[in-house]
Amino acid sequence: MGGASIDNDCLDILPEDLLQSLREKERKAIEERNPAISEAKRRRQMISSLPKLFNMIHFLLQSMNRSVITKEELVHKLIWTNFDIVDRKEVQEQLKLLLELVPDWISEKQLSSEADLIMIHINKMSDPESIRARLEEAK
Repeated sequence: MGGASIDNDCLDILPEDLLQSLREKERKAIEERNPAISEAKRRRQMISSLPKLFNMIHFLLQSMNRSVITKEELVHKLIWTNFDIVDRKEVQEQLKLLLELVPDWISEKQLSSEADLIMIHINKMSDPESIRARLEEAK
């Protein structure tokens, strides 16, 4: 019981803003240990980067004058042209989110069951501004 009052005495002498900061850090640490909260936070962060990824894919395929590309080639080109992205898994997860959020703009199709050849198709008829706006709203 004496230890608790000593702890409270120590807390009483600390400035209120420092105490608030410590409590906030403790709350964040507890959240980070919770897998459900951590995963939801990671998903929100990934969704917030989708408008930028959309722009990259849109301009890349536009510059190549193509609407179809293998998934492997697309991932490679995205990593190669963007120094912020270094993780293939991250790019693939972001592509999966794009497929989920804007299926009218981007779709994928596996060409053969034996090979891992997956084609990504971009709908050139979609309005880029409306797609970009929908991705911004998803944040």
